[in-house]
Amino acid sequence: MSPPTACAFCQSHATQLCAGCRSVVYCSREHQKEHWKRGHKRECKCFELSSNETLGRHLRATRDIKAGEQIMREPPLVVGPKVASVPLCLGCHKNLLPPEKPAQNYHKCSACTWPLCSAECEQSPYHLAECRLMAGSNFECKINYNAAELQEHKESAYCVIMLLRCVQLKLNSPAAFARLYELEDHLKERLETPLYQVLRANLITFIKTVLGLSDCSELEILRIAAILDTNAFEVRQLGGCVKVRGLYPGAAMFAHDCVPNMRHRFDDDMNIVFLAKRSIAKGEILSISYTQPLRSTIQRRVHLKQVKCFDCACARCEDPTELGTFAGAHICGKCKVGKIISMDPLQLAANWKCEVCNLKRSAKEFLTQDAKIEQELEALDKTTPLSLEEFLYRHRVELHETNTHILQAKYALTQLYGHAPGFAMDELSEKSLKRKVELCEELLEISNLFDGGWSIFRGNLLIEMQETVLAQALGLENANECQAKLQQAAELLQEISNIMNNEPEMQQMLAERRQMLDAAVARYAVGTE
Repeated sequence: MSPPTACAFCQSHATQLCAGCRSVVYCSREHQKEHWKRGHKRECKCFELSSNETLGRHLRATRDIKAGEQIMREPPLVVGPKVASVPLCLGCHKNLLPPEKPAQNYHKCSACTWPLCSAECEQSPYHLAECRLMAGSNFECKINYNAAELQEHKESAYCVIMLLRCVQLKLNSPAAFARLYELEDHLKERLETPLYQVLRANLITFIKTVLGLSDCSELEILRIAAILDTNAFEVRQLGGCVKVRGLYPGAAMFAHDCVPNMRHRFDDDMNIVFLAKRSIAKGEILSISYTQPLRSTIQRRVHLKQVKCFDCACARCEDPTELGTFAGAHICGKCKVGKIISMDPLQLAANWKCEVCNLKRSAKEFLTQDAKIEQELEALDKTTPLSLEEFLYRHRVELHETNTHILQAKYALTQLYGHAPGFAMDELSEKSLKRKVELCEELLEISNLFDGGWSIFRGNLLIEMQETVLAQALGLENANECQAKLQQAAELLQEISNIMNNEPEMQQMLAERRQMLDAAVARYAVGTE
């Protein structure tokens, strides 16, 4: 369909297409601004709400979307600590640093006694309303600095804060609370879990008894907790100094898919920003992923059922071969050639069968063996590549090259070679450099199937590979080979820049990589004169 030719504001002839929705045009920048103020801000989007029996409410593209294009930016409706959190400031949400002297405690709010990073944060808009309520109830927070505890020690007392902030929305902003209360909760399934038995006692006692909010029913309190667990996003900022949860009602409408077409990030104001990882066709469902791409179907579906309370039936989950990778399969112990795959990937209790000799194994037998391997991998020393290389060698017969456990071990190796003590980039041998490049190349092929396009996973692999290729180039004496490696490093850096250009925290790294590459090219040029 061709775009309109009349200005959406004054109806005169116009050619400047709105870059957001691409459904209206303007005769001038001024009229675009005026139309935005008068209502187009609410209408300008490239998606629409849809619904079906499988996904429920979800969003579909209303036009073709280009790779890298921003699809949504949304501020949080509410933000706060996770159910269990390391000590953090309720004002700025940064993790609390140890006091200057071990005998000292965290700074405590002068009104409500919760730990904060400074007196300044006592006046934070995030904290003021809850502070008044808790101070009025004479509640005393028991979170104190303890030098003997581990740095990552988590406090369960934080489980009440985000829920309390949601309850206060009901009192102070009914319209915002209505948006929250429209979201899915899966409360029936969650009430049967041990976690909710604990939350039921702790949350209800705190909200109704300690704070005296008698207008909140037990069901309402538990439903809010379930809404948060179902829909909240983990927000990370400032290099890991902020790790909280944020609720974004618009973002909660995006469907899950184990091979998603979008990725998300957070800006400095905790707005969530969604970008297209690849080209998305008009009418296509917009999707993100709540799980990790290298996990097998069994691992992903169990995780999603436990955490998000739904059974994924996406194309990857339905396929016994997992898009031809056989990520969840083992090598057949009988014929030594075929791969043992599930006879029905969407049924946990389904039998498994070799694709070549038809040997059958019960779900219990197969999954028990698979779980043992998973536990073995989790227990390995992750500070050195040696234990992971030994794991790969130990399972070379029963596990094929794209099995989930092998892929996860290989990914861990890409992070250790070049970074682990004794294996820094300038300490790696030519053989180790080659090994890291090969691992990155293998995983990039897999990423093209599971998490391709402009994905963070793929970007991180390219970052590791680019640095390694540059290190290889610097160690070469042959001019032609060196030039070829430098050219490869330059191409990889360009691809990284395309993917990570919208990630502010990556800009310094990209600038440093460009300087390193330029210096290497200059060094090569001098050496060939």
